[in-house]
Amino acid sequence: MAESSQRTVGKTPRDSDSVRFWYVVDLLLLCVGPVALLAVFSVPIAVREELVFRIASPRVVTAYTSHYIHLTESHLVGNLVSYVVVAPTAYVLCLQSHRRWLFRKALLTFLLVFPFALSAMQLAFDRHRQLYGFSSINAALFGLLCFAVVSYTSTHLSSTVDETDAPALLFFIMAIITVLSVPSRAWMGEIVVLSVGIGLAYVVTLLSYIGIPEWDEVVDGWSGGRIEVGLLGLGVLLLFPFFGFNQQFTGDGAVFDLYTHLLGFCLAFIVVYVTAVILE
Repeated sequence: MAESSQRTVGKTPRDSDSVRFWYVVDLLLLCVGPVALLAVFSVPIAVREELVFRIASPRVVTAYTSHYIHLTESHLVGNLVSYVVVAPTAYVLCLQSHRRWLFRKALLTFLLVFPFALSAMQLAFDRHRQLYGFSSINAALFGLLCFAVVSYTSTHLSSTVDETDAPALLFFIMAIITVLSVPSRAWMGEIVVLSVGIGLAYVVTLLSYIGIPEWDEVVDGWSGGRIEVGLLGLGVLLLFPFFGFNQQFTGDGAVFDLYTHLLGFCLAFIVVYVTAVILE
């Protein structure tokens, strides 16, 4: 008796194994930061204090290690919670936007290169300052998330949005940061107006170029749970100004380094934007 067989079209077992392998790689990559923070925190406090970056006596080693140093549990827990919130969110949005490799390259850059860059940029300030903590790296992840939100929107939610529009969102986030962090005696109103104005000017210029879209084009991908994922990413992004700039003290009583947070956020966004939009 002849037996007919039909080949199933789809992924082969080897393809499935490859997919699982890369998910495991991504999971391990996401765990590198928290594992490193916990491992460093297990080191005696005297050793950790020696690994803090001091502007008065900068060293190459401490320029890197200081970003993984926490002197109190509350400081460590705060940065771990921030990482657990922002890193997986940015990963999911990048994954769904076909930007998986961008996430990998960005995260490795933040973990391996940014500590040196952020420490070096502190040398222009008061020599009595010292730098430690993972918050500036978390800020960099929020910079990646800012781009990822726009990338996800352009891929799944609206055909009128493009990755090149990401700076508009950056300027709106900057306006919120200004309201929360700039002292009232400074030109807060002027800076807010400037930030919002630049963002609006960008949007108006874009609309004048592509024309005002139809409503169906704006909401063409809102079904199937995609809008919920996009809103989740945007919601996490909006947490950054409030938790990164709205408090005066960290858990151990040290003053927040607002400049480092802002620098990590903006520098990361620029690096990601140039890599994804200009260089590709």
